[in-house]
Amino acid sequence: MLTADETARLARRAALRRADGSRGLRARRAWRRLLRACAEGEPAGQDAMRTMAADLPEDDALDLLAAAPEEPADRAAYLALIGQQAQRQALDPEGSLLALAYRAAAAEVRERLRTVLAAEGDAEVVRVVVTGDRRERMADLSPYELDYLGHQLAEHGRWDELRRLVRDLPPARAAATVRLLPVQERTGNGANLFSMLADRSSEQLSGTVDRLPRDRLTTRETGGSYLGVSLSPDATEVALRYGLWKRGQRNEVHVETLRIGTGQSTHRFCGNALKGADSGNSILHLGDEVLVNLQCGYERHQVFRVVPDLVAFDAPSPLLSDIRRSSGGAVLVRPGGLSFVDPGARTLRRLGIPGFNEGHGLYVSDASCALTTLPEDRLVAVFHMDTICVVNENGTVLHKTEERAGGPGGYSPALSFLSAHSLVLHKRANTVFQEITEVWEFPSQGAPRRTARHAGAITARWPYEKWRGRRLDDLFVQRVYNTADVHAVDPSAPWIQYQRDSAGPPIRRLLAASPGGDLYFTEALAAGPLRLEIHSPHLPDARALLEKPLLHSTPQDLRHLHELRPKIGDPAVRDALDLLGAALSERFGGDIALGDQAAAPVGTATDIALGRVPDKQQGDT
Repeated sequence: MLTADETARLARRAALRRADGSRGLRARRAWRRLLRACAEGEPAGQDAMRTMAADLPEDDALDLLAAAPEEPADRAAYLALIGQQAQRQALDPEGSLLALAYRAAAAEVRERLRTVLAAEGDAEVVRVVVTGDRRERMADLSPYELDYLGHQLAEHGRWDELRRLVRDLPPARAAATVRLLPVQERTGNGANLFSMLADRSSEQLSGTVDRLPRDRLTTRETGGSYLGVSLSPDATEVALRYGLWKRGQRNEVHVETLRIGTGQSTHRFCGNALKGADSGNSILHLGDEVLVNLQCGYERHQVFRVVPDLVAFDAPSPLLSDIRRSSGGAVLVRPGGLSFVDPGARTLRRLGIPGFNEGHGLYVSDASCALTTLPEDRLVAVFHMDTICVVNENGTVLHKTEERAGGPGGYSPALSFLSAHSLVLHKRANTVFQEITEVWEFPSQGAPRRTARHAGAITARWPYEKWRGRRLDDLFVQRVYNTADVHAVDPSAPWIQYQRDSAGPPIRRLLAASPGGDLYFTEALAAGPLRLEIHSPHLPDARALLEKPLLHSTPQDLRHLHELRPKIGDPAVRDALDLLGAALSERFGGDIALGDQAAAPVGTATDIALGRVPDKQQGDT
């Protein structure tokens, strides 16, 4: 295949003529080589011929016609690509043959044809070629083709067709295309819709749709144990950590990240630095960084950053808690205070907290200590020695319970903020009936107070629906959905998705859930290989609706959306569905105020405290 430089040399040589206008031997050879390149579809040869087209004599034009393909559609494309516009228009005045060739061509040829047609400036041919004679073909167009078509319609002032195109597209593409309409042209029946679309970011809408899973159940076989996961702040990726046992060796820790929308692995790390470490209990995805806290010996821990680069923070330290998200990075509890992991840092930043060394000191252990955070309010809460202490990230103690929190007995506490002024505490016990759950409020004035206390399974007092949509600590989410006796997911949990070809329901353990309750991450422990499972009962339906061109939508889609939206907890997805609902209502008539429909339950501490099931003995005090 000819290069651009070789083609340029051949074109210069072919342009040389004798005094009588004929070509010499070298010029004829160059011309024949150019003709062969054009006939074989070489881009460089066809581009060079198109540049020369205006100056070619009649004999040369006849040579080009003789080299053209016999198939009419291919012939039309060939004539367009070599610059024989008059010949192409005579063969195909309406562009229907060129449309056939365009749809059958490879992506690179399509792009070259679009460039040629844009230079010709015939908007009607552009419309026919790119969309075909039927609007229904629009669903098959790529984003590049739609962008090209929209710009061509705008350049030629075909505002009616551009308005129709906007109303036919999925919301994310429509939000990008509507900006091609001048403000004064955003009129007609779709004026309100055009205004709503113009106010939205097409990039954010596209990003929201792209991160949604297509399948209700995504699996990733790990072959390892002690699986831990962490969802990225933007919910596009999940980081997982698991251990592989090597014969005669200690556990080898693996860390990888998966895209939620595709299930594909984006990073994978397993290095010598992690081979001597047991799988600890913590992994945290910060967006640009992934951290793990590993147990490197008896009561000794070390924090590692494994993405984007490997950094071991300080030397192994005694007694570090699980990692939790802070306003700017991550935080852990240590004896005497907190340790922060700042973005890009290579050492831990230590912060002493008054009172953390009282009595026997703060013994950091999963059996007796719990940590939770509320990053947006820069709050950190720690439970230890039957006391809940709330501090800000500057180290100021804001609240401290004087009354005994959690009561006597129990072990392995879990703590979660319900709001900036309330927390929920759970403690395990030898039997499920002895487990304790408490709700505490921390008023701005006055002492902390317990507002609810329940002995027994959490869901016996507060059903699953009470927790859905809340931003809960992962450890507390595990207590809600995992049964206390076997530490496995309650089979009646409403979000569980099953594989069609599975031999039977596996034993699975809940690891984490997304803040809105749209994604649940479990570890399959039996009935198949060890694997991570991502359950998403409703987001795939949302993605299908948001990707569907409005041209192909039906009133049933509007009814489906109306039913689906209250089941979605992610605010960005709900907002995108609101926009789609407005577009569908405008298209099919009638009003639907989706923004006023019941939201996914996001309650307050009072809602939880009052969530008692009437006339039922529940062990409350």
